[in-house]
Amino acid sequence: MVMVRVCNRHARRFKKGYIMNRMALLAGVCGTALLGSACTSTHLGTAEQAPPAAAKALYEYNVKKVKEQVEILPKWYLEPPREDGSVFAVGSSVTPDLQLSVDLAILQAKTTLADRFQSQLRSQTKSFIAKVGSSDIDSAVLNEVERVTKNLVADTDVSGYSMEKSSVNSSGNQYRAFVLLKYNDEEASKILLNRLKKDRMLLAKLRSSSAYKELDENVEKAKKVEADEKKAMVDSYTR
Repeated sequence: MVMVRVCNRHARRFKKGYIMNRMALLAGVCGTALLGSACTSTHLGTAEQAPPAAAKALYEYNVKKVKEQVEILPKWYLEPPREDGSVFAVGSSVTPDLQLSVDLAILQAKTTLADRFQSQLRSQTKSFIAKVGSSDIDSAVLNEVERVTKNLVADTDVSGYSMEKSSVNSSGNQYRAFVLLKYNDEEASKILLNRLKKDRMLLAKLRSSSAYKELDENVEKAKKVEADEKKAMVDSYTR
């Protein structure tokens, strides 16, 4: 009996010690988990606070870059000149290569220039057809004029442009180019007249019309102005 009691006493002590050890281990695990969670929460809190600061820095950087880009814009780029008898267009491009930047800026300006000039030519053609239609010329001739000039706008390019101004600035490790192109809108009258002259039969019927005479006179005036400008330029170099 004594032996049984001793064994039971030891068993209870062992069980109590086992439970205490398990509780201590569990408390340690929970404490570690809570600490880890707290650390994680603290870390996440810091991470969540970082983006606003980074976003602010990025915003300020972008504002600075935009301001720098605006400051280097040429005045003629923002406000292209206006001149009777001329069409202007601007273009810009930025690349790591200097010549490529200039070429792309010219290409962009030429695209705009072509759109504007083709609009001018389209207007000139419609005006001419309307004037022909209001004259004594019969409808068959008018239909022929419309046929001849139908694809005139689509087939026109602006290869005769002149570069009025250009500017190149550094943009980080790249080149930003600006160009201003000019095209004489009197070319519209020349193109229309030259197209009509290619059709001799039609030309013979149109020569007597007031619309054709007006067109021819405008072209001759434009040629004279152009010749005078070239002469003045040559004289200024030879003085």
